[in-house]
Amino acid sequence: MTDEESGCPVPTADFPLPHHDGLGPLPELAALRRDAPCARVVLPSGDPAWLVTRYADVRTVLADPRFSRTRATRGAGPRMARVPTLPDSILAADPPEHTRLRKLVAPAFTARRAEAMRANVAQLVAGLLDELAAHDRPADLVALFARPLPLAVICDLLGVPRRDGDLLDAWCDTLRNLTAIADTEVTTAVDEMTGYLTELVTAKRRHPGNDVLSTLIAARDEGDRLSQDELISFCLVLLAGGYGTTADRLAGMVHLLLDEPRLYQRLRDEPEMVPKAVEELLRYAQTNVQANLRVATEEVRLSGVTIAEGEAVMAVNSSANHDETVFDTPDLLDLDRDRNPHLGFGHGAHHCVGAQVARVQLQAALTGLLHRFPRLRAAAPPVWKAGLKTRAPAACP
Repeated sequence: MTDEESGCPVPTADFPLPHHDGLGPLPELAALRRDAPCARVVLPSGDPAWLVTRYADVRTVLADPRFSRTRATRGAGPRMARVPTLPDSILAADPPEHTRLRKLVAPAFTARRAEAMRANVAQLVAGLLDELAAHDRPADLVALFARPLPLAVICDLLGVPRRDGDLLDAWCDTLRNLTAIADTEVTTAVDEMTGYLTELVTAKRRHPGNDVLSTLIAARDEGDRLSQDELISFCLVLLAGGYGTTADRLAGMVHLLLDEPRLYQRLRDEPEMVPKAVEELLRYAQTNVQANLRVATEEVRLSGVTIAEGEAVMAVNSSANHDETVFDTPDLLDLDRDRNPHLGFGHGAHHCVGAQVARVQLQAALTGLLHRFPRLRAAAPPVWKAGLKTRAPAACP
């Protein structure tokens, strides 16, 4: 269907979706899964795209090689926004290029490495909770706990000085902009972060350490397996993805538990349930309101809709995690849920490389919080971020 005057496809759904405070099920996504699982939208760039919301279709888009990330980030194809898209990053690559890049960093994020970090993460949690306990009431759980924990973890893992955390924090939120700020501000943030990382790489080259960044520099210098642009983009993606997403999820999880005090009380009484609860909270929280764009490399059929070669597709994980055909009572936050094949960390080649490290942090954070503050409660409603690619609390008193 096209507009007769412009010749452009007529949208069948609004995008971005209307802003809703909170992390509960979005009625717009439920309506799309029911009535228009492949809906036509217009992106902030002005380009048309298909918005995919059902579980099976989302998995297909994320794993099927006929949907390309490279074509959504390089060349003259459709874009989410008219700002730099880090075309040299792992997020912008398709196999085999993506496979080459992932092999360089995957050893640092294995399940075994993540488990080996658990004691250090628990120690970080304990220190932050000591500071939280000493703070005036009410205390902001985001600023004092949910942000500093993953920021310290990713800085230590990559070899970035913790003292630069506030700077990195501001950049990361800017990089996840959808409509909150002007494109020029996003471009400036990318340029500033690139400059910072370039200087850090130069310093690390002189004084390497036992960290991921030093390993990547060695791959660049010794084996020529990584270009300079790929190295910088790699670091940027790992910082933004490894910190910002985990911080938002932790803050959101605590909010959801405090919003239903019986759930917080249950985990306090049954702390062995925390790992299972983390998976259900990852599934339930409709954090993402958009996803990384892909472009069809040939004609594909999804839910009765023909997607033509060259058309953009956005598959929304948060919607898939509430698909009624996959999850029983999906709009219920059920800590006893046994079957939970959620897509909270993605699927396919781009499944989050740091998923296990994130799980360790989320589990350790909730365990520490429940033990240290068994009667924790919200002092006021959260303040919510708006205009970003994700829904998350900006502050939790």
